[in-house]
Amino acid sequence: MSVVEWFAQVFAAVGDVLSFRVPPVLLDSPGHALSLGVGIAVLAGLSTMLGHAVVFVINRIRRLRMVAAIALGAVYTVLLRGLTGVVIALVAWLVTRGNVDGEMITAAYLFAIAPHVLAFLVFIPYLGLLFGRVLEVWSAVALAVLLGPVLGVGLLPAIAISGLAWAGAHLVSVVLAGPLARATSRGWTLVTGHATILTSSDILSGAPFVPLEHREHHA
Repeated sequence: MSVVEWFAQVFAAVGDVLSFRVPPVLLDSPGHALSLGVGIAVLAGLSTMLGHAVVFVINRIRRLRMVAAIALGAVYTVLLRGLTGVVIALVAWLVTRGNVDGEMITAAYLFAIAPHVLAFLVFIPYLGLLFGRVLEVWSAVALAVLLGPVLGVGLLPAIAISGLAWAGAHLVSVVLAGPLARATSRGWTLVTGHATILTSSDILSGAPFVPLEHREHHA
């Protein structure tokens, strides 16, 4: 398969998920679906970084702070997504009494990230954060739709698994927000000699990882 064909399949899978359809490859070829899921996750990550970069430019955030904030945001997102995936696997294992295909459930979770391919739109003034929340809900609903056939369960159990995963991810984000903010801010101050790069409120808000209300007077 050529790179062009692979990308075409990635975008086709994105279109299916955005329309709440189960991509046939997810059930027919879990191994191949997993590779497409990785592609979807990468596209979503790049889109998110692009949207935040535009916000930084609009708010005149300087280059060093922009790069540091985007890097921290990427690390935090990967960590949170990984922990969410673990929660999904554990809950699915309990619901199905151990009847879980690791490849399929991982691919389903990565496919469900598809709405975040539109995350670059968070740069829209006043509506960006709201749109970010819409993407999270969209992703959670898509996950429920995908988990039903993947796990061989009804819609209600699939919704329960997706909801528990979302709640678990939110709880983890709350627990990690304070320590992460303190650690990164301390590191930023030690390296640059400048003030805090982000706060726990910035993390939990889902905003770019810089307090944009504070202009760059000294960073």
